[in-house]
Amino acid sequence: MELGKIKNNLIAIGNDERVFTDPLLRKKALDYGGAFDSAHIICRSSLPEQKIEKDGVVTFYPVHSRLAFIFPFKVWLLGRKIISRHAGVWLTISDNPFEIGLVSWLLAKKSCGKFFLQIHTDFMSPYFRRSSWKERVRYYIARFVVPRADCIRAVSERIRESLLQTTSPKLKAKIKVVPIVTEVEKFFGAVTNPQTDARFKNYEFKMVAVGRFVDKEKNFGMLVEVMWDFIKICPRAILVLVGDGSDKNNYKEKIKNQGLEKHVILEGWRNDLPAFLKSFDLFLLSSNYEGWGRVAIEAMASGLPVIMTDVGLARDVVKNGENGLVIPVGDRKKMTEAVVNLYKNADERKRLASRGLETVKKIGVKTEDEYFKAYKNLLVNCRQ
Repeated sequence: MELGKIKNNLIAIGNDERVFTDPLLRKKALDYGGAFDSAHIICRSSLPEQKIEKDGVVTFYPVHSRLAFIFPFKVWLLGRKIISRHAGVWLTISDNPFEIGLVSWLLAKKSCGKFFLQIHTDFMSPYFRRSSWKERVRYYIARFVVPRADCIRAVSERIRESLLQTTSPKLKAKIKVVPIVTEVEKFFGAVTNPQTDARFKNYEFKMVAVGRFVDKEKNFGMLVEVMWDFIKICPRAILVLVGDGSDKNNYKEKIKNQGLEKHVILEGWRNDLPAFLKSFDLFLLSSNYEGWGRVAIEAMASGLPVIMTDVGLARDVVKNGENGLVIPVGDRKKMTEAVVNLYKNADERKRLASRGLETVKKIGVKTEDEYFKAYKNLLVNCRQ
């Protein structure tokens, strides 16, 4: 059989169910799926009534599972059925190296095809595997899966370096770094919302952090403790935590127990984040581990000085003392010292904010279209 007549098939497996509802994400899935003769996108769905949809050569398969550990088994059964119905060569994609990664590798073996792996989380960080028994199990699964991938997309140089230091050097040729897309233009041109300014007008120093309320990863609990120390120096300070998640009630209780209700506010997700950030003096990122840390770039694009822990894009994009401040992971004392330092030094805040803005304007992929073009090229090259 001539190579040009062999059908190229794709199976992509993930957890981001926005692919069923988000028009932009759907369009991009159709775009990279269209590079194949048939593409099958399997994704977890929280809606049991969600139906299989076919759009051109791309078919979307929702997999509903009340129990998280059942989802990989359902994917395995569905993937086997899809492979048996379509002749040709296969490329299997996983959006993480954990349970889905393991199933994706097994499907790649069954189809005698190639395995493309995406890594968004710095699972090599000791904080990742210490956070819970589930993450420890996932760490060992990832250690097994990663060396077996034919192509690897990492979202940061930190992840790439971690993999090369702790796994086979042979992985070097397989790993390509494509950061998470950050459309910074909307942050550059954002205008402060007068209502937000009025809401916080009685505070002298305003700080903000953005992320999921999952303390084992984002460690917002440490920021609450930092505020307990900082209000002794600046009684009219406020910290706004933007996000939502499983630890929201724990944060509420912690804030109440420390009497910080007037100084720490839990804000839901904001659709107007570019304008919202403009009302603050300082951005904080306190994560124990990150794959990339897009919110730090968004804050820099908004003209805010950034203090962040040594995770994700720290040292790669945010460089200590040059365009931001980088502190050790989990170091409450160092975080407090950094906050106090910038509070007392407006000129330094201005300098770091200016350098951060310059940095963001120079970094690589900036638009959704550029990102998906780079991603599509990785897929096409991997299947060859």
